[in-house]
Amino acid sequence: MEYKIEIVGTKLLIDNFIMIKNKNRNNKYYWECEKRKHTKRHNSNNEYCNARAVTILVDGNHIVKDNSFLNHNHGPDPCRLLVKKNIKYIVSKALSSRDKPSQIIQEATSRIPVNSQPYMPSVEATRKIISRCRKHQKPPEPTSLSQIDIPLNLCKSFNGQTFLLKESTIESHKIYIFSTKDEISKLVNANYCTYGTFKTVPSIFLQMYTIHAPVGGNNSRILPLVYVLMTSKQQCCYERLFEDLISICDGFGFDVSPKCIITDFEKAAINAAFKVFSECQQKGCFFHLGQNIWRKIQSSGLATKYGENEEFSLQLRCMWSLAFLHPSDIPNAFDQLKDSLPYDIQNYFEENYVHGKIRRKFRNGIVSRYEPLFPPSFWSIHFNHENNIPRTQN
Repeated sequence: MEYKIEIVGTKLLIDNFIMIKNKNRNNKYYWECEKRKHTKRHNSNNEYCNARAVTILVDGNHIVKDNSFLNHNHGPDPCRLLVKKNIKYIVSKALSSRDKPSQIIQEATSRIPVNSQPYMPSVEATRKIISRCRKHQKPPEPTSLSQIDIPLNLCKSFNGQTFLLKESTIESHKIYIFSTKDEISKLVNANYCTYGTFKTVPSIFLQMYTIHAPVGGNNSRILPLVYVLMTSKQQCCYERLFEDLISICDGFGFDVSPKCIITDFEKAAINAAFKVFSECQQKGCFFHLGQNIWRKIQSSGLATKYGENEEFSLQLRCMWSLAFLHPSDIPNAFDQLKDSLPYDIQNYFEENYVHGKIRRKFRNGIVSRYEPLFPPSFWSIHFNHENNIPRTQN
């Protein structure tokens, strides 16, 4: 007897009935109906389906043996059958393309009738299917720097351009710079925004450092153009990064001379940028200024009060608004504001962002202070618009 056989994932379709593998010995496979353990919930006669099949694998094809028992006590389920085939398509698409999961899911959903779509796994479950498939294609994550061996396909961009542009070693630290010639060209005479992130990097790296710049008509969008994997946040590593960036640009025939670099208040990166790009203006990111203030609010145990007390919340938010003032007006404005702030917050902001730490108090009442870690001229955004410095919101 001839059977219509099709493999869908780990399941076998025999005449449109879904069979699940029970076991196999060498090239002999034993299958049972997928409803054998669940039919009691579905069939009105409360009986399990005892249909079984035995197949022999010959040249990659399953051949049903004569001793199979394929008398199902239920009909095939067309909707579930379509869903199984659609999941097989999703897996195939995930492995053969670089489309986003949302694109694959949308395309796959449109392939089946509307009445079958509710039987599809949830969007989140389908995303996990795609992620698991692609994870198996990736090389194992190295556990030490000596194990790093970047596959050739990951050293190229989608359009075939060289993507891994530079690998540097400083003492025991490593720096990997990823970008393309087209992206590097957008850095010429641009303002840079630089950020470090720690959540999306392999465990052997400390951070992924990204360099963003305005692109598009009227520089309407800020996009990441350079990606850097770093094992250290020391100033010498940032200096090497910026020196390597200049070297890469020289190799492509580009003159890199940023007018302004916006940083995320990473002092080592700020000092390195000052040293390598001595003519460049340095500015602090407004978004990260707010993040720093908010972390201090949290560490001071004031987050709950901030969320519940509107007047208290407004007083603290006034610190954010200082950034819109002229740098020379910020110290006086802060002095008027500080009495309404909790002491921990007041002292933190005064020492690090406005006046600096107290060096010495004289008998005549004069107070000598160190330079603040981030002076108002660094984080004020008063002149950003007229100087065409990008607005940062993350």
